[in-house]
Amino acid sequence: MPSVVEVSQPVAVATAPQPVKQYVPQITQIAPMEKTNFHGIEVINEIVWQGWEPGREYTKNIILKNVNVKTQKIKYRVPSTRFFTTLYPKPVILSAGTSFSLPVTFRPLEKVVYNDKIEFHLKDGSFDVPIRAILPQVDISVPEFLDFNMCAAKDVVHTNFVVKNTGDLETKIEWDVKAPFTIEPSAAILKSGAARQFKATFTPITACVFQGEAVCKYGPDLALGKSTKLEGIGKYPHILVSCAGKPSNSLNSTNHEAEIKFSPTPVGSTIQKWVELHNLAPVRAPYKVQHPSKMSRIDTVFDCPQKEGIVPPMSSVRIPITYSPNTVDTTSTDYFNVVAIGNISKAAIKCVGSSKGPSVHLGAKNVNFMQIDLGAVGTRTVDIINNSEIEASFQFMLDCNESVFKLEKTSGVIRPNTSVTIVMKFVPQNPINYYRRLTCMIHNQGPLFLDLLGTCHSELVKPAVLLSRHLDRYKCHVERGLSVYPPEQLNESVKSGKIELDDAGCLMLPEKSEPEVEKTLPVIPPMDEYFNDGFHCDINNSVPHVSIDTNLADFGNCSNLRVIEDKIINITNHTYGKVTIQWNCGNDQTFSVMPATMDIPPQKSCAFQVTFKPTVPNQFFGAELECFAYYKSLRDYRLVEDNTHCPPWCLTLTCAGQTFQPNNETFLPRLSFDTSRLVFPAVNAKESTYRTLLLTNNGTTPILFDIQKDPTNTYTVKPAKALLKGQQQIFVVKITPNDVKHYKHDLTFRLNDDEKYNKYVELWGSAESPEVVLDTEGVMYFKQTCIGTSSSKEYTIKNVSRIPLRFEWKMVHKDKQRLSVNPSSGIIQPNEMQAHTWSFVPAAEEKYVMKPSLIVWGQGFHSSSSGGKKKQFTVRAIGEGSIGDIRCDNSYIDFGDVVVGSSTSKMISITNNSTCSLHYSLIIDQAMDGPYPEEITRDDKLALILDRTEGVLPARSRHNILATVKPIRRVNYQFAISYKLITPMGQVVDSKVQEPQHLCHVLTTGVFPVMAVSDARCYGSAVGISKKQLWALFSLDNLNLCLDSDPSSEELRYSVATRHSHARRPPVYTRAIMDFNFSAAPLDSEPCVVNLMFENTGTVATEWSFLFPTDLQLELEYWAETGEFDEDELHEMKVMDNKLFSIEPQQGKLEPGECKTVSFTYRHTMAGTDRLPVLLKLARGREILLNFIGVTVEPERKYIHFPSNKHMFTPVAVGEKVSPKQVYELYNGGATPVKFNFDLAPLELLRQENFDQPIFECLTPVGEIPPGRSFSVEWRFSPIEAKTYMIDVPIHVHNGDTAIVTFTGVGFDRRVMGDTMPVTDQQDLTGVPGVQSVSVPGQLMYLSQERLSFGNLPLFSRARRMVFVTNKAKDRDVSFEWHVTSQADAQCLSISPVRGRLSPGESRMCRVVFIACGVPSFYDLDLVCEATDEMEMDKYKKELAAWEKEKYRQKYEFCITENDLDADKRLSDDVEIVERPSSHLRSLEEKKMEAEGELTKYKTLPPIKQLSPDERKALESRKKKKDSELWEKPSPPVPFLLHLGLTARTHDIREFQATFPEEYSNYFVDRSLSERAIKIAGKKQALAKSTSTIIPCSTGEADVISGVLSNVLRGLLDDTNFHDAVKKVINDDIPYYAQIGEKPATAPPIEMRAGPSGKTKSVQEDSPREDISRVSSATLPISPEATPPSSAGSKKSQKSEKKKSRKTKTPTKHTVEEVEKVKKEGEKIKEKQNLKKLPEFGNVAESIIENTMLNIMTEALSEEFNITARPRFIALPKRTASAKSRQSIQNNCKKN
Repeated sequence: MPSVVEVSQPVAVATAPQPVKQYVPQITQIAPMEKTNFHGIEVINEIVWQGWEPGREYTKNIILKNVNVKTQKIKYRVPSTRFFTTLYPKPVILSAGTSFSLPVTFRPLEKVVYNDKIEFHLKDGSFDVPIRAILPQVDISVPEFLDFNMCAAKDVVHTNFVVKNTGDLETKIEWDVKAPFTIEPSAAILKSGAARQFKATFTPITACVFQGEAVCKYGPDLALGKSTKLEGIGKYPHILVSCAGKPSNSLNSTNHEAEIKFSPTPVGSTIQKWVELHNLAPVRAPYKVQHPSKMSRIDTVFDCPQKEGIVPPMSSVRIPITYSPNTVDTTSTDYFNVVAIGNISKAAIKCVGSSKGPSVHLGAKNVNFMQIDLGAVGTRTVDIINNSEIEASFQFMLDCNESVFKLEKTSGVIRPNTSVTIVMKFVPQNPINYYRRLTCMIHNQGPLFLDLLGTCHSELVKPAVLLSRHLDRYKCHVERGLSVYPPEQLNESVKSGKIELDDAGCLMLPEKSEPEVEKTLPVIPPMDEYFNDGFHCDINNSVPHVSIDTNLADFGNCSNLRVIEDKIINITNHTYGKVTIQWNCGNDQTFSVMPATMDIPPQKSCAFQVTFKPTVPNQFFGAELECFAYYKSLRDYRLVEDNTHCPPWCLTLTCAGQTFQPNNETFLPRLSFDTSRLVFPAVNAKESTYRTLLLTNNGTTPILFDIQKDPTNTYTVKPAKALLKGQQQIFVVKITPNDVKHYKHDLTFRLNDDEKYNKYVELWGSAESPEVVLDTEGVMYFKQTCIGTSSSKEYTIKNVSRIPLRFEWKMVHKDKQRLSVNPSSGIIQPNEMQAHTWSFVPAAEEKYVMKPSLIVWGQGFHSSSSGGKKKQFTVRAIGEGSIGDIRCDNSYIDFGDVVVGSSTSKMISITNNSTCSLHYSLIIDQAMDGPYPEEITRDDKLALILDRTEGVLPARSRHNILATVKPIRRVNYQFAISYKLITPMGQVVDSKVQEPQHLCHVLTTGVFPVMAVSDARCYGSAVGISKKQLWALFSLDNLNLCLDSDPSSEELRYSVATRHSHARRPPVYTRAIMDFNFSAAPLDSEPCVVNLMFENTGTVATEWSFLFPTDLQLELEYWAETGEFDEDELHEMKVMDNKLFSIEPQQGKLEPGECKTVSFTYRHTMAGTDRLPVLLKLARGREILLNFIGVTVEPERKYIHFPSNKHMFTPVAVGEKVSPKQVYELYNGGATPVKFNFDLAPLELLRQENFDQPIFECLTPVGEIPPGRSFSVEWRFSPIEAKTYMIDVPIHVHNGDTAIVTFTGVGFDRRVMGDTMPVTDQQDLTGVPGVQSVSVPGQLMYLSQERLSFGNLPLFSRARRMVFVTNKAKDRDVSFEWHVTSQADAQCLSISPVRGRLSPGESRMCRVVFIACGVPSFYDLDLVCEATDEMEMDKYKKELAAWEKEKYRQKYEFCITENDLDADKRLSDDVEIVERPSSHLRSLEEKKMEAEGELTKYKTLPPIKQLSPDERKALESRKKKKDSELWEKPSPPVPFLLHLGLTARTHDIREFQATFPEEYSNYFVDRSLSERAIKIAGKKQALAKSTSTIIPCSTGEADVISGVLSNVLRGLLDDTNFHDAVKKVINDDIPYYAQIGEKPATAPPIEMRAGPSGKTKSVQEDSPREDISRVSSATLPISPEATPPSSAGSKKSQKSEKKKSRKTKTPTKHTVEEVEKVKKEGEKIKEKQNLKKLPEFGNVAESIIENTMLNIMTEALSEEFNITARPRFIALPKRTASAKSRQSIQNNCKKN
């Protein structure tokens, strides 16, 4: 789109006209009266008077119409001026739909404008009706804007518009407008109300936006004016040419030439082809077709009938090109230029065509009539065959009336590919031999020759029969010069041996007598043979044997028939024998010769008299007389030898005359020529060429033609004068130019001897010499070229001569090394322009000047001729060698992460800032950084593909190279791209050219789509499973490991999810197989729902899908199903048909960093173990086969769920004194409690095999697991060798199955493994996330962490962690309460607060304390936080209160009515209040209690009977009625369970100190815990001793004892007095018995240990409030180097006292009181030091510090202060000096 012309370009903008006095009064257009509704009254807007005169009266009416539905009352006020009057104002009442007419009268007094109004008042408001009287005014209406849209530059666009006189007066208008806009006519006169059409013209000069303004002046003296804005856009047109049928989308801006090739065309015909002109611009494009060579060349054969036109915008037109060849067998080249308007663009059309003439030949070369008797007639035929595709005109040059040979047809037309048979007759008049070489002239081809032979015998004279062989021998004798000798002389010579016979029977001179080799006669062209007869030109091809001095006897006009002068002709005998002349014409004919027969001696001449005897006046006469000359010795066959027999010679004489009387005009010739312009082919100077001209007689009278001779003798014609008796005459025109120039001649045909019938044919010919025109005046410039490379340039030469030229480029040896041309030689046709490609190859950085020469000469011409003479043209070629370099815009190009197997592309832009084009080759060096060894990646293909690695970069330009990376491995790729300058044209020693140069670095990383499980959550039947257990059941660590690993090639066979198999169980191409174990649950329990949070941990998008077996199977038609289903297939079909497993969503796409929760559901609707293979497919990534496993347990079945039959213990170092305890968990997946026991026999066998050392110890081999709960079985693994131990242990389930689990333990040597085997608190190094990411429906409270790791701890120490509970509900309070899953966990774990309540959005900090006690162990604990919705709890409490109230009412309230007297008999229909079990766990406990309760509460079973349908229906109705009346007890809301996992590992103090020496100082070891542990161990040992003596009893005794004890206990439970006594004891205060006892006077010794910094620390710990066993201090390590701080302090004090005593000269004496005082102070100090050494003091100090930190955290959480805020510095005011300080300062001043 062209840009808008700025002010700085005034040339392209229509400048605004000069300011005109535009005083335009306010003219109101008189529009039709419009009506308006005012408050329900419809009235006209105003009243206007026009065309009034002063002194008169004018009246108009105002019509008021009530269009409202109610009656209205109107009041009005009369006009204020006296010029308008109306009726006296009175109220007007208008009913609905009625009207009132108010007349208004106008009485003007002078010619001015009057304005007034009438006011109307209604109940709802008022309105005015203006009344005006205006004067006649002048006004016109013109369009505000004229848009010419787009127009081609220098083209014209017209638009018409109308100007209307809207005023009252006639006005003259005149337009003022600036270029490039014009308006015609520029002025006009418009009468009032008249309109005139104007034409606006837009003629842009350049391509830009033109904006102008046209001012229309009007009014008196053209003082007023209105303007019209004009706008148009100029665009440059551009026309592209193409051959017809070529689409425009294949054209480009460089397509400036279209070449049209015409097929060989017959001469004289015209063919036409079309050229398409394409206008790709949005404006029309006027064009002109120029033919530059039409005026300068004489042989123009191409023409374009359509010289100009218009190409519509965005379309094309076709123009014709015609080809009319005028010369046979020539190739013509010409050019047309299609020029857009204004010569803005030019496109060339190159036309190439070749011509062809007819191809005609005779069926025979000679025709022999043989022997004919005198008076007889011989007949023969000959065929004229046209083998071409064009018509051919022919003419036999024979006058059949006068010749002995008569043809049925002498002229005619032969159609293409046909033949014509000519019947020939032989009518001899004399008994002689006859021979004539007859010419058949073919138009546009040339003559054909036919030899006619014949022999006539009479009774007396019988010459020898002339045969064709005699003719052949005669031609041979002519070549040998023997034909001029008479036969008798030749016969004698043969007999005498002077002449010999050759093999063909021809005579020949002996070689001895003729040593020189005979020269054969040159081959004479047919046209030369025909034309060069010595009469029509001065040249004769051969010396005639017999000649006639003239070939034309013209008698002219013979008006007097009686007196006609005869003509005398002479015949000369040039032979050495006597010759007889025999004329065939008789005396009775019009033309005759006397004598008819005559003998001419050798070398003599004889005269003959030609007589003209016309018999008819006013007639043309003409004839070709024929005579035969022969050796007289050939008159009789007896005198003839066969070897010397020769044919006669035929001479012809053309006779013409006419007998028109003086007052009679000759006949009107009606004829036509085949062309009016005859162009000859170019020839050399003084050489000849021929053309044929066809004259057709269209009339019925003969035509006498006489061709005027060319005075310059350049052109000659044969025949020149004769009488045309037939239909056509073929003339042969010959041109023989003397000089190299063009020759033009008007060939004049004088017809019928009258000048007024003259016809003219324009003749053009030329003699040519080689002439070419060099482009750019013979100077050729090459652009700067890089050394060693070539730059090409096309240099054009044009053949301006009319002959085809052969050319050759010549160069000196020095220039040949740097310069070359293609083609170096060839042919250039006439008028052809050839572009030769030159190549310049510099070898150094310097400037070159070379001078190649072009040598041209005419093709096929003799070197001495004008056209064949060589000419030389010199060209000056200038070039310069240079060198440059290539740069890349970005030195580092990062493709980012690309999926392996896919590709991505970017453009690399390289720039050449030098002045020469550079040939470059790109080199790629690939480096990989990844986990693969070099041996594997060494043979990898390049992962970087460039769309071009070689090319030419032009000077000061850039190339965009498409770089595509296709990584094949998951590695980091780094490609170094360098370039090397190519010197294909020579070796260059420059190092910059030879060595590769760095270009840029390309970086990319091959990745696979990956994702990982970042969190897991389960609910439903699996609510009791902790996150760690779920992580293990679903093998999520292995899944994440597989998802992050590389897929195999088989997995990448299908990049996306594809149905690829018709098998019922489609094959899987992955080795990554793992289980998704949904654990176990009772039948019909809640579905097990597992939510997994999948996170895209990679950098590319990941498309994933879970594919069931049916998703991989190709669906077949029913008839294609074959075979039976096996057991596994049936099982899978059952699982899928019942939808036991479901996944939602089943597929999706994750962007990098995006997370998505996928829900896996297993429904417990069918008992048994269910398995289903599911394929997890990542698009272009891994395939992982997931075996979904779920177990549904029958309600009464005892079942322990074993996820795996193998268990791996944490590796333990060999030589551990106390091996840590480890845990193996068992999960009860059934609905009933399960008892189990481990078979320890394999452990005992292993112990015996290992030197009676317990390798595996099961500490809790027997136990009971509640339903839906887990039990932690404690094990201890104590290896004695660094190896792997494996043992199969049977696990017996009471009333259930037995499972065998393989336990594996690895013992390692710490000295060998070193740091490679870290000591951790994680048993299996699990990757369970610590923060919840997956949301669960109904979850209101969240934990800040779900996994706490306490790490490695020494025994008898404490570790603390903080966990925050947050209520994320917006409108609900939530209460929480912490529980431990096992009561044993409470001994080492405490949390505070245990319970609490959170308002919406509130968070609370919970402190978790882990106490390391007991023996070294692994801890994996699970805390459960029950979160209860308090809103639901309040609702439950209200419903429970209402239920209990109703229960109380029904219990004590009854109503006695007579209608219900039999209520006691209908016990089954009583309304019952049933309590719903509060939770699943509680209901199971109640069932247990009932099972173990009294045995007396059994009921008899109902009788077994079959119910009838009616009874069954009644039973169901009663049940429905009972259910409708039943009001169940409200159940409390089920709390939401949150699991908090804790891991820790405890070590023996000495082991911890050795293993973690740097961390030991971070823990506080409480020795009181060890003391308590010793006491508890002692109690256990005493209990064991006391229980070691077990009293054996029988089963009956045990039953009695149990029965008695149960009755006693049951009696105590039923005894109310016992209950009251227990309550009283509980409520009594505790007596102070413990405080009365005396404490030991001396405290136990306190062990000290040195910290890592050398300072001593006391081993202290509190916890008097916790009931935890203590271990004696003997187990603590004792540091002998540790010294109490008090002793260090006493030493320092002693040293200071010694120094003081040394300073004092006399020792001081102390009193006894002072000594006692000092002793008491020392005792107090020792008492304080001893107090600090107590464990209780350390515990108190630790508690104080802990609570202080806790208070700080609590205050920070409640936002009482900000921990992270920067500290504030308080600037105190400057303190003034005290009186003492001021006095001291003054004293110091005085001293100074």
